[in-house]
Amino acid sequence: MRIHSLAFVLMALSNATFSAEPLPELTIYHYERMPFFGNNSGKEAGILIDISRMIFDQAKIRHKYVEVPVRRLLESLKEREYACTIGALKTTERETLYAYSDDFIYQDQPFRIIIQSEKKTLLPENPTVRQILESELRLGVIDGHVYGSWLDGSIARYKPRLQKINIGDDTERMHKMIAGDRIDYMFAVAEEAKYVINNNREFAEKLSIVKVADAPAGNRRYILCSKEVGGETLKKINAAIKTVKASANYKRLISQQAQ
Repeated sequence: MRIHSLAFVLMALSNATFSAEPLPELTIYHYERMPFFGNNSGKEAGILIDISRMIFDQAKIRHKYVEVPVRRLLESLKEREYACTIGALKTTERETLYAYSDDFIYQDQPFRIIIQSEKKTLLPENPTVRQILESELRLGVIDGHVYGSWLDGSIARYKPRLQKINIGDDTERMHKMIAGDRIDYMFAVAEEAKYVINNNREFAEKLSIVKVADAPAGNRRYILCSKEVGGETLKKINAAIKTVKASANYKRLISQQAQ
């Protein structure tokens, strides 16, 4: 009887050891879009890189960051790789194709417009989104990009003069087009607008940031994963998000962006 009991215990321990096999390294795809994510002196950098690193470290998930062209990012996740991306907006279509974190990891500041400085006077001093979109000014939008329900809905409703632009991997292409008078303005969240203009002398000289009077609170950004990322990993991610968002480090990082 004791021999049988010992054999059962050994078998149980063997199964436990097997089930505890570590998960593979999780690939985190991103593209160049500072100040959210990108590369600084050969190292991953940006608001969402910092937040996600806190989350994956808290979850004790081995991970690596890989920069890919923006148009390939979501397609790669469709291929059932063991991979995620950070800072994705939530849409009904995406929810059928991918797995989202339960909670958001970051909320954008409200939208602004970046406009040719000399054309600011063509708008009221504190323009609403309707006044902007119904003006004669030419709006540039990134082809295939999701701006969120408020702005996408406003564009559909007010039907501005619109040019869809394939930016490829050049995230500053639309700013260059505004500076070169090929389009008049674009929408950008406040932290992105300030970063781009403050870090480029030509843009600082030729472009201005204008508040949108009725812009709501910004979009919420989530961790988005391929269906290959199983429930165990997502459970760890969700628990870690809750812990990190309650931490002093997270709150300090968020307050810095609001300055």
